[in-house]
Amino acid sequence: MPVDILGLSFAVFIALGGVTGYLKSGSTASLASGLIFGALISLSAQFAASPGASKSASIIPAVLCIVLFLVMGSRFLSSKKFMPAGMVAVTSLLMAIRFAAKAL
Repeated sequence: MPVDILGLSFAVFIALGGVTGYLKSGSTASLASGLIFGALISLSAQFAASPGASKSASIIPAVLCIVLFLVMGSRFLSSKKFMPAGMVAVTSLLMAIRFAAKAL
């Protein structure tokens, strides 16, 4: 079974970001959203990479990355701090482009 290394790495990055946000500032919202988005991106990226999956299966992780980009992008615009919101927004946009390109 093929593994989407980049997709799984991104999912782990998001999940670890949520854990880090919780440990640094006690944000349970950060923990929950990081773990939920990390799990959903991981599962959907693996599903899209599985044999027999249609190209349109990559739309699901692309949409998840776009939602993450919009949320974290708005946080970056309001805080003007690149870490962590800006970095997550940029990497989410890049991954959304990657998943969307696979769907074409």
